[in-house]
Amino acid sequence: MPYTNIFGHRSMVFDSYRNKAYCRALEKVVSPSTTLMDLGAGLGVHGFNAARLGAARVLLVEPEPVIEIARKIAADNGLENVHCLASRVEDLELDEQLDVIVSVFTGNFLLTEDLLPSLFYARDKYLAPGGRLIPDRARMEVVPVSAPEYYRKHIQSWSESARFFAEHELPIVDYDQVRSFAANALYFDSADIFATQQLALPVPLMEIDFNTATEAACDSEIEVKVCHDGVCHGWLGWFQMHLVDEWLSTGSAAQPTHWRQVFLPLENPITLKTGESLRFALKRPEFGEWTWTTGYGEQSQRLSTFLSQPLSQSRMHKASMNYRPELSEHGTAAKWLLTHMSGELSMEELTEQVVQQYPSLFASKAEALKFARALASKYS
Repeated sequence: MPYTNIFGHRSMVFDSYRNKAYCRALEKVVSPSTTLMDLGAGLGVHGFNAARLGAARVLLVEPEPVIEIARKIAADNGLENVHCLASRVEDLELDEQLDVIVSVFTGNFLLTEDLLPSLFYARDKYLAPGGRLIPDRARMEVVPVSAPEYYRKHIQSWSESARFFAEHELPIVDYDQVRSFAANALYFDSADIFATQQLALPVPLMEIDFNTATEAACDSEIEVKVCHDGVCHGWLGWFQMHLVDEWLSTGSAAQPTHWRQVFLPLENPITLKTGESLRFALKRPEFGEWTWTTGYGEQSQRLSTFLSQPLSQSRMHKASMNYRPELSEHGTAAKWLLTHMSGELSMEELTEQVVQQYPSLFASKAEALKFARALASKYS
């Protein structure tokens, strides 16, 4: 995850367009009696703004170590009404109800990162009756695009690898086998990098009401009318979020934010004429794979991120709901370590003992220590 260190937070702290929109929303709901949670607070931008606007009590909830920096920032700025909680919201035990929950749990193309289930959990457990969510809903939008240069670089180039190596006087190897895997991947980038031409008007694909939703999944179909002749290389997607009474778009026509649009490619580009129809379906269960289908006349192309990697029998077996998992040797060692993380043994002692228990598993004591520390960091 990009949020474990400071580098992943800079783009959000200095995203003035997004932060101003959030601040306008906060101005409309924060009063001197407001109790507010900044969920997934990071460095606390929105919680600090709520505190400056006069909220009675602000809780910054963030499981990553950056919360300690936010704690120092709150102290440096004299924000005594800000309280930092180093925890996932699922692990909290609060005895209060909140007037407002503000979050940035909308990933690129809304569902990426699978953060919305945690928002729904916080809503159900801590939001007071009549309380407000910021944002309170969001919608996904798509448009068919022509993106010849981007498509050539990321997908078609695999089919042209032999010519590339010949032109650069390198030993010729044909990498055409990679092309299919590349076509089944999602590509996140900024609008200027994609440099696309939209071949139809953008259309809403799905909308989620955060006040009532119980899952963050997509299973939607739309049909668009082509309004520009051109070669369609895939679809461009983004989302809009609703902040009290205004919509903030992360689309290519809006002012740039730290969010990225997504390119969902076709395996074989389609030549389109104005007035023709194009169908699009997108399926993506919570914590699952993205599958997109494009229909054009009698033709159809179906792609999926599940196919962006080679399919082995083992991988297919493990993806089945009928799979009955058994612990590997590493899993057994992890189980042993977690069982013995009872507060009685030091990391030094745990490492020595796990090496004794599983002498063939670790090449060195340092490797065992790294393994143990990763478990302790996540679960202790």
